[in-house]
Amino acid sequence: MDESYPVQATATTMRVVEELLDRGTAGVTELARELDLSKGAVHNHLKTLNQLEFVVREDRQYRVGSRFLDLAARARETMPVYRAARSEVARLARSSGEVAALVVEEHDAAAYILVEGNEAGETAVREGIRRPLPADAAGRAILAHRPEDEIRSLLTDSERPTDDDRVATTETALLDDLRTVREQSVAFDREEQADGTRSVAAPLTTDEGRAVGAVCVTGPANRMTGKRLEEDITGLVVSSANSISVDLF
Repeated sequence: MDESYPVQATATTMRVVEELLDRGTAGVTELARELDLSKGAVHNHLKTLNQLEFVVREDRQYRVGSRFLDLAARARETMPVYRAARSEVARLARSSGEVAALVVEEHDAAAYILVEGNEAGETAVREGIRRPLPADAAGRAILAHRPEDEIRSLLTDSERPTDDDRVATTETALLDDLRTVREQSVAFDREEQADGTRSVAAPLTTDEGRAVGAVCVTGPANRMTGKRLEEDITGLVVSSANSISVDLF
């Protein structure tokens, strides 16, 4: 357990929540064993969460409650980039016929805060998913517009796959890739995250040139190919990014 948190009890509560999410439902004994905590400690955390209505008790089992959904929805509504982008992302999903998403940077990760058009479940993209910035098309679209010294301080070789020749695996190669992204204002994922899935992303940039987010389209590789990927879908994504940026700034 990481002992560096200023309030260890809060960190433990979140460990309990995340383990409960992974399991769907679980009892005190099961959670205590998996988290290497005493049953009394787990019981107290669960009892508090239940009283606050963040978990639900059903017989002797607990599950994460929907109050987290309410918090997330309310938090998202406070973000200007979400309010500016939501209608355009929905339009992008319709016009592309693929999954469209709004992505922001949080704690050096690409956080997907809005996803439209994934009803068929053809991609692993979902609201709430987080990926390392360098390993994600939308993340690279954002990262490329940071100062280079900030990029260098973020990068580690472990953040990118090292056994796949489709992606840059060294700092030098990744910096070159990000310079190209910055020049073209578009980033691609050609089956880097998952075989059979491709993405294209464009940044939402301020007048000063910093990116506050990105929009992307993701779809099956058999549809996201050739002219449709390189021109048609890319054109739609860039157009949506420009429209959102105008509304936002």
